Amino acid sequence: MSERSFVSGSIGQLLVAIADGVRDAQEALSAAPPVDAFGRPTPSYHLPQLDFELRVEIETRSTGSGRAMMLVMPASSSTSSVSSVVSGRLVAVPPGQGLPLPVVELTAQRRTARQHELAVVAANSAGELLAGATVEINIDLEMSRRLSEVEGVRITGAGSTRIAQPVLVTDEAGRAATLLDIDARLPAQAVLVLTAEAGSAVARLSVTAGKPA
Repeated sequence: MSERSFVSGSIGQLLVAIADGVRDAQEALSAAPPVDAFGRPTPSYHLPQLDFELRVEIETRSTGSGRAMMLVMPASSSTSSVSSVVSGRLVAVPPGQGLPLPVVELTAQRRTARQHELAVVAANSAGELLAGATVEINIDLEMSRRLSEVEGVRITGAGSTRIAQPVLVTDEAGRAATLLDIDARLPAQAVLVLTAEAGSAVARLSVTAGKPA
């Protein structure tokens, strides 16, 4: 192995190690729960770039025959070193290679004691409404159970609660709607967490069961 290839390989390994650290940090930030104990959205964080500076010492060791080698120190050898600074910037490439990403919005309006109208709007990060987008709506039972416990209510499931059309296709305005019918046996303080997914985009919303009619 030549000195040049050894040095470039060592610096390459350092850069890969830094990139791995940035990725691990972003994954830890992304693992934060999307909502707090009261169903409110929590802040999300993104590391767009990292400026770094490495102070490295390149050491060459030569044998008695005059052949230069790296990390080799025979009995009769002389050693010299060169200090250098390597600086640069690691820039995160946005998901989708910089193309606009899907964005979905989910809202609910109570129509009767135990019925909500659910409305979704599908767009992208460039602000363009998405016609013909498929949006899937589900009930997050685990999160519903946890948030209901915060309200002092224990539930094991959603009972006969149902979403009339769990899979929606948006119209020309990027909108679609369906109905949520809540089981009358659920306590009024029970909290249901709904998710709307359109591709990689996810929106969450919590609603209370409310008093039966």
